[in-house]
Amino acid sequence: MNASIYGALQGSAPLIPSSVLDWKALDDIAAQRREQYKAGQPFPHLVLDDLFSDALLDQAISELPGATANWTTYDTVNEAKQVCSDAAAFGPVAETIVHALNSAQFVNFLEKLTGIEGLIPDPHLRAAGYMKVRPGGFLGLHYDFATQRELKLDRRINVLLYLNRDWRSEWGGQLELHSNDALDSAKHQEITVEPLFNRTVIFNTPNALHGHRRAIQCPSGRARLCLSWYYYTAPPVPGWAARAKPVIFRDGKVDPMRSIVTWANRLVPPILFDAARALRARVRR
Repeated sequence: MNASIYGALQGSAPLIPSSVLDWKALDDIAAQRREQYKAGQPFPHLVLDDLFSDALLDQAISELPGATANWTTYDTVNEAKQVCSDAAAFGPVAETIVHALNSAQFVNFLEKLTGIEGLIPDPHLRAAGYMKVRPGGFLGLHYDFATQRELKLDRRINVLLYLNRDWRSEWGGQLELHSNDALDSAKHQEITVEPLFNRTVIFNTPNALHGHRRAIQCPSGRARLCLSWYYYTAPPVPGWAARAKPVIFRDGKVDPMRSIVTWANRLVPPILFDAARALRARVRR
C-alpha cells in the first residue's frame, strides 16, 4: 500500500487527491499499454486491477450514501439501477477519490493512454458517481448519451471502478462489451469483464455497445457497486485559432514573438493549424 495513503487512513497524514494513486505507475501504464488500449476489441478499452489501496476502497464502500441521499432511480424495461452523483453526500474518502480522478494528473494519464487530447472531466458527475444495482437489477445493452448538456461537451471516455468484495461469478453483473454488428451475426464480437473489487475499466464512448443484461443474483443486502467517471472534449469550432485572444499587457512594451503568433492566427487558414496539431500528436507517439 502507498505509505501516504496508509498514513491518511490511520489519521497520521491528510487524505488528499494527489495521495490516492501512484502517478509514476500510471505514467508507465500509459506508455506501455496505449497500443493495447487502441487495439482493444470490440472497441478501445483496458482493464486494470489493483490501482488503488484495498483499504481505501473498503472505506469508500462503508461510506456509501444512505437512502436519504440524492439517489436517482432508473426502473424501466431497459434498466434497474440507482446512481448518486452528489459528491457532497459522499464520505471523505470517496469524495477524495472522485477529485483524484477528476484531476489534471489523471486526465493527463487518460490522454496518454487513449491518444485523445483535450479531455475535460465533469465536475457535476452527470449520471456518474456511485452506481448501485440491487438483486434483480440489470442494465440493458446501450450506447451512452453523447453530450454533457450543462457544459455542452462531447462524451469520449468512461472510467468504471468496481467495489465488489468477494463477488461471485454466479451472481451476474458481468460487464458486456459488444461490437456494432447484429447480435446473431457470425461477425459479432463480445467480451465480458467480471466486476471484481479494485478493478478499473476504461473505454471509449460513444458508439460503444455495452451493459450487463443478466439480472443480479447476489444475496439480499448486497449490491453490484461501482464508482464512475465520464470525460469529454469540446466540439471543434471552425476558425477557433483565428479568434483566440492572448493576454494583453498595457505597459507599452511589445513582445515580438507574441505579435508574430497573433498575426499567424489571423492569416493562416484554420485547416493548417489542425494539420500541424495532428502531425505534432503523431510525432509525440
